[in-house]
Amino acid sequence: MKKSLIALAVLGAFAGAASAQSSVTIYGKVNVELGKAIGSEDKTMLDSAGSRLGFKGVEDLGGGMAATFGIEHRFTPSTGAAAANFWNGYSTVGLQGAFGHVRVGRDYTPSFLMVQNQIDPFGGDTQGALRGAGMLIGIGKIRSNSMVEYHFSTGGLNLGAQVSGANENGGTNKPWSLAANYAAGPLFVGVAYENPTGDEDKLINVGGRYNLGFATLSAGYSKGTTAAGADRSGWLVGANVPVGAGDFKIGYARTSDDVSSKVGVGYHYNLSKRTKVFADYGRDSEAVGAKTGYDFGVQHNF
Repeated sequence: MKKSLIALAVLGAFAGAASAQSSVTIYGKVNVELGKAIGSEDKTMLDSAGSRLGFKGVEDLGGGMAATFGIEHRFTPSTGAAAANFWNGYSTVGLQGAFGHVRVGRDYTPSFLMVQNQIDPFGGDTQGALRGAGMLIGIGKIRSNSMVEYHFSTGGLNLGAQVSGANENGGTNKPWSLAANYAAGPLFVGVAYENPTGDEDKLINVGGRYNLGFATLSAGYSKGTTAAGADRSGWLVGANVPVGAGDFKIGYARTSDDVSSKVGVGYHYNLSKRTKVFADYGRDSEAVGAKTGYDFGVQHNF
């Protein structure tokens, strides 16, 4: 009996040590809006923030090395329907250490994650979102399949590089993306360059934001070439102003070639650290069909 108890104690100690060396985090977002999308006359339930369920983890391999993984599912909360790709957000496995972080699989491009998505005060969500008109400008690529990427961070400086072995458009060109940003105190600045999908297309982004205390101001500029070989540019200016328990958001973005000219305005009220209600309005004077959109929604993060 005593030997059994000792064996159980030893096994428990080893299990505790193993769990201390690895961790798995479950997270997600559930977002539902009532409103109307720009370009449509239908009044319906929307989910422009992208509801998701994700799992990510790290295992200590010793010697300063760690293994990592991440998978993120996307779904539509109003119907429960899953995205066409079940792990549509991303699905990666990697190794990290003093050398940086190498990941393989499907992931956001460094251009999008580190620069393009950092400038829009709406973060690309809701009918007020501006990143498409001011930063992606119909050229940028959000995710890549069959990719290999490298990230390195030191002293507020972050570097990212990614190359994809697959072209989802069926071409022979292999998409790649490079980005760098610097964040220290109230300041954020970033620059990115990418070759998205075609033989002709390319895109460069620069942008920054600064927290003045009473408001965070942001601005970005984009210039590139479409897959058809046409030159295109865009720019974005915005502000996020804390008001009460929430944030007032406003901005304007424009794409050349009369592709988009959009204003966004909204107020997001925080009921807690994880739950908010919000209302947004957007107008794109270059949109095909209805030029205005709006939403009233609730979002819970966990």
